[in-house]
Amino acid sequence: MTDIDWSQCPIVQTDPEKLGGVPTVRAFRVSADTVVENHDSEVSDEEIAYQFSLPLEDVRAIVAYAEKVRQVAHSL
Repeated sequence: MTDIDWSQCPIVQTDPEKLGGVPTVRAFRVSADTVVENHDSEVSDEEIAYQFSLPLEDVRAIVAYAEKVRQVAHSL
């Protein structure tokens, strides 16, 4: 699990009825952290999209958001 605050990411939602309230990608049952963890493990965006049946643009948006949050955290 990552330490990213997903509350400001427009394509991530938290629903207590879905994955126990873990932040997920829009209407999918895939956690945002899972996308980032796969990316961090050097899985390509295209492969992540394929493996989890996600739109490629959503994968790229999640990764970009995570990178932005991490850059801000490291600059503090």
